[in-house]
Parts: sequence; C-alpha cells; structure tokens
Amino acid sequence: MILGLHFWNRTRRHLETICCNVLVAAVCFSVQATQSRPASAQESAIGDAPVLMVADELVHDETLGTITARGNVELSQNDRVLLADSVTYNQREDTVIASGNISLLEPTGEVIFSDYAELQNELKTGLINNLRLRLTDGSRLAANRGTRTAGQRKILSRAVFTPCDSCKEDPSRAPLWQIKARKIVHDEVAKDIIYNDATLEMFGVPVLYTPYLAHPDPTVDRRSGFLAPLIGTSDELGFIYGQPYYQVIDESKDLELMPIVYSEDGGILKARYRQRFADGLIDFQGTAGLLDQRDNNIETGEQDPEGSVDLEGRFDFDRTWRGGFDLEQSSGRTYLRRYRLDSREVLTSRAYAEGFRGRNYTSVQALKFQGLNPGDSRDKSPTVAPLFEYSFVGEPDPAGGRFQLDATAMSLTRETGADSRKIAIRSGWSLPYIAPAGDIYTLTATLDSDFYQTDDLANGEGGDTGRLFPQVGMNWRYPLARAGENYHQTVEPIVNLVLSPNGGNPDAISNEDSQSFLFDDTNLFRMNRFTGSDLVTSGSRVDYGFKTGVYGNGGGSSTLLFGQSYQFFGDGPFEAGSGLDDDLSDYVGRVHISPSQDLDFLLRFRLDKDDFTPRRSEIGMRYQHPRFSINADYVLLDDETNPDDIAGETNFLKREQLDISGSLKLSEFWSANGRIVQDFSDGANRTLIASSGLVYADECFTFGLVYERSELEDDDIEPEQTVMLRIAFKHLGGFSSN
Repeated sequence: MILGLHFWNRTRRHLETICCNVLVAAVCFSVQATQSRPASAQESAIGDAPVLMVADELVHDETLGTITARGNVELSQNDRVLLADSVTYNQREDTVIASGNISLLEPTGEVIFSDYAELQNELKTGLINNLRLRLTDGSRLAANRGTRTAGQRKILSRAVFTPCDSCKEDPSRAPLWQIKARKIVHDEVAKDIIYNDATLEMFGVPVLYTPYLAHPDPTVDRRSGFLAPLIGTSDELGFIYGQPYYQVIDESKDLELMPIVYSEDGGILKARYRQRFADGLIDFQGTAGLLDQRDNNIETGEQDPEGSVDLEGRFDFDRTWRGGFDLEQSSGRTYLRRYRLDSREVLTSRAYAEGFRGRNYTSVQALKFQGLNPGDSRDKSPTVAPLFEYSFVGEPDPAGGRFQLDATAMSLTRETGADSRKIAIRSGWSLPYIAPAGDIYTLTATLDSDFYQTDDLANGEGGDTGRLFPQVGMNWRYPLARAGENYHQTVEPIVNLVLSPNGGNPDAISNEDSQSFLFDDTNLFRMNRFTGSDLVTSGSRVDYGFKTGVYGNGGGSSTLLFGQSYQFFGDGPFEAGSGLDDDLSDYVGRVHISPSQDLDFLLRFRLDKDDFTPRRSEIGMRYQHPRFSINADYVLLDDETNPDDIAGETNFLKREQLDISGSLKLSEFWSANGRIVQDFSDGANRTLIASSGLVYADECFTFGLVYERSELEDDDIEPEQTVMLRIAFKHLGGFSSN
C-alpha cells in the first residue's frame, strides 16, 4: 500500500501555508518512492500494517531516506498509537525514532511515557530512555532505561514499581510503598513482573531486601503459587503458623492446601477443591489433623485424629429440575470453633432434587443433622429420609377462588429417641371479594388429612394415628387512605374469624417441625399459627387489630401493626408463657420507622394482656452516614416460658441481650470500628463480646488492628483475649496474625 500522510493544524492562521508544505512533501515522497521501489516494497515501508501519521509539519529527506514529522505528532499502526513532539522514520533501517513528550498507547491499555525512544517491528521492539509505564490498574513502573523485545518482554534497568497513587499535594514525595530493583522484567507472555536485587521501601525508607521476587501483573485473575501465611499466637493453641498454597488446575478447577501447625496442640491440613461444570458446580472443603485430646478442658496426653467435611454440589438437569447435595460433618462438637475453622451451630447434610413448573413445586430430599451446641448429641440427632414435598396452586375458578394443595411424606429416625413416619396433606380453597364500599373479604377453607406412625415417644405413646382437621376462616379488611400535601396516610382495621374443632393434636404424634414457635405479629392472623404440619391450631377464635402508615413523598415512612386474639371455643395447644395460654391473648405488634434511606428503626413486641408488661421485645436500629454508622439490636424474652411447654420439647428461656456495633471514618483512609454484646439475663450485667478496631485502607495498602475479648465458654473453649493484625500489599498479598 502507499503510505497515507494526513495532518491537521491547530493554529488556524497557518493552515494554508502548512497545507501547501505537507502536500508538496507528500507528493514528492510518493513520486520518489514509486520511481525507486516496486509497489510491494512501498506497502511494507513500516512493517506490514498500514500507518496513519498526523503532524503539524512533515519533511521528507530523499538523500538520507528519512521522513520527519514535527509538532503534535500522532502515529497509529494496528492498535498502537504513538504520540510525540518529533518522529523520524528511517526507511533504510526500518527504524522509528521519537523524542519529546512521548506516549505509546498499547493494545492492552498500558501507556508508556518517555522523552526518547527507538522503535522497530511495528513499534513492538526498541529502546526507551527514562521510561515510565502505567499498567492497566493504575500501577506504575519507572526506569532509567528500558528495552522491549517483540512485544513479549520489557527489561528495565534501575527500576521502581508501585501501585500507590502519587501524593496530590507533593507528587515528588515517595509513595506509601514501592519496590526498587537493579532489574525488573515485565514478561508480557507469562504475565509476570520479576525483580532482581529488590528492596521494599515504606515512605521512602528501605524495610526489606530480597535477591529475587516475582508476582503476577495486574491483568492476572488467578495464578498458582504460595499465598500469604497465617501467623498467630493463642493461650490455648500456642504459636500458630499456616502456609496456604493455591493451584490452578485449569479454567474450571482449582485447589488450595494449607497445613497449619499449633505448637501446643498438633496440626491440621485444610483443603478446598472447586470445579465448575456447564450445568453445575462442586465445592469441597475439608480438614484433617492429629490433635491433643482433652477431658473437661484438661489435656489427657493423647493425640487422636480429628477432621471435618463440607462438600457442596449443585446441578441443573433441565429447565424444570435441579438437584444437588451437601455433606457437612465434624469429628467433634467443639472442633470447628476451637480451631477457628467455622462458627455454625448446626451442620446439615442432604441430597435433594426439586422441580418448578408454573405454580407447582416438588422436592425430594434426605437430611442428616449434627448439632454443635451444648447438650447436642449425635444419637439424638435425626435422620430424615425420604422427605417428599409437593405444592400446587390452581388457576382461578369461575367464582374467582383458587384451590391449593400442600403434601408432605416423611420418615424420621434416631439412634436414641422418637422415630416417626407421616403423610400430611393440607388442601384448601380461598375466595377474595371486594365489596362496593371498598372493604375486602377473603373466605378460606382448609382440611388437614394426616397419617402418623410413631415409636418411642417421650410420653410413652406411639403407634399408628391420624387426623382430619378442618378449618374455615373469614378475613375482613377495610383499607382507608387520605393524601396530604407532602404525604399520604393509610388506616386498615382487620378482623379474622377462624372456626375449627377442639383438639386435633393426639399424644401419639411426634412434634418434629413445629417446635420453634413464638407468638408475634407474623402469625397473628394466620389460620394455623405453626409453620410445620405436626401441630394444628385447634379451637375457634377471632383475631383483631389494625395497620396504619404514613408515607412521605420524599421516601420516608412510618408503619404500625397492633392486634390481639380471643379464643371463644376449645383449647389451643399453647402452654403457659406463650401469650396464647388464656382465652384472651397478649398484645402483639410491630413499629417500623424509616424517615430516610439512612435511618431505619424496628420494634417488635408482645405485651401482657393485663398490665402491658413487656413479655417479648426486639428492637433494631440502623443508621448510615458517610462519616459513621451504628447498628443496635436488643432482645428480651420473658421468663414465664416453660422449657417443656410445647409437646414436651425445649422452648426458649428468659434472655435479655444488647448488641451494639458501629464504625467511624476518621479521615479519607483511616477508620475505627467497635462492637459490644451485653447480657442482662436473670439480672446479670455481663459482657459476652467486646471488640474495637483501627483500619487504614487506600488504593495500594491495607492495615488493620483489632482487639477482641470473648467470655463465651464451652467444654474445651475458654474465655480469651485476641489481638488480630492484618497487613496487605496490593499485588504482593499480605499476612494476618492473631
């Protein structure tokens, strides 16, 4: 091709003169090139790719065989763009020499700055003096001299690297940290940055020397190699050191291994394997170790193997069905918490398949539980296999009503304790109606058809039993609204009538899925107040209350729900302390105030029906400000709850606790945070957890210091104080210590 010469002039009054000079030079160059070279040679004048050159002035020296462009020069070839004050192209040596305010924009997004450069091979190869390089993430490299080889490696002499931004007030000031080296090699193929004779400087002060250092460049998402170590100390475990290693197997698989040594307790090996498939994934986490054993928190002098498994699998079979598995097991009840591996209280293993189609849902699963709280034992933990669930919601019928069906089939066994098998079917029909006056009526009829087979119940009952339990409900609501200048308000009285027979909870039924019950605003108007199917809400009652709210045009809102229930026929399955043990229930309600997106306040309560004494309170507050934030949660459960109140199972005892946490932004990069958990149960005033932290974080460096005191205890877990330190360098990793 013929080299195209284009230009623009930013000075309008010289436009005509410069146009004439450039056009004459372009014509002379084209004629001379045509006379002296064949067409093919002209087309490869600067490599094989076309070139676009823009400049204020262009000079073609036929004797020397050079083309010189001066003033706002822009040379483009392929995806590379070269900007400079002056560019000279030597046709005989196929060399481009640039000088003055050089900027070379790479296809990768990197930018090279210099004041002198000699380039060949379509600007891929050459020598650059006083090189400054900005990488794609903003990190910077600088060197006295740099050499580039065919777009594959940059070799920098007397170089420095830093990902930190320059100081805005004093750009000449040393960055927070940087690495100076005798030689730095940027391998663009392997995507590595390699240092020889390197020194790490903090604020311009040398702090660490290493003869060799390498790390991935900013374009690398993941890479095999050693990760930052875990370093710490513990009164119970002694000195702690863990060294993780990360292995990239291929694009869809990776593996991480970390041996951890405890000077006072042995050691463990942590492993994690992940694999992605086109239609799913597998995520395995496991630990294994040989550890010192304790009896009542006293060392026995023996070592036994311990470990844990956490395996997850998820797969999509088709547009309707998906399935998977979870395997969660620990060798000991306190093993995971003692060695700070996990804080969960219950481990759940399951295999399942589930399908979604229209308004239908079907699932089949098997479950195994392992409790890690005090008092939990393996022989009493249930195994559920199989558990079948089906849910169907029909289309509206001619009258506007809908049919609904929920079915459950389950088999539950224990090594010690009650076994049960059941088939539970709840069918129902509901019909909404909006009256001309605007009030809303909803008629609902349900029928529970259940069959149970139980063994070894705590009350001595067992055998085969069943029930047919019908319920009919009528819910009435009358939403009223009015609009103000800057707000609108709603008021909605609610009355809920439920008719059902007395009884319906035979002693031969084992309560497995309806144990965790609290009477509150969420189940006040529910026909069956239990979330499961083992217990039903027997008797006839009327629930009444109201909802009201004020909603500002600017987005703020305040809402209130308040109500009570009256049982006028039969006896419910609720014992003393539940709030439903008398015909007239306690009051329950909810207050939610959110004046703006930054502030949120929630109060949920249960008040004694006779004297309005708080029996249960939950208060939550969130405030988010650009400079600080605060979160507070308070919970009160009264002491009248009988620990054996529902079907012989343990329920909640009195608890009163306050949890406050917050953070404060001290400056652009410095922040502080803290948390305190205070226990007031049974008149106590005991701090369970107290922590405070100080954090520095900018674009290239993170420092964190946290102090925590914990008074939590268990079989082999004692109260302790912990100091945690974390330091992280961008691209270099970091370390943390306890």
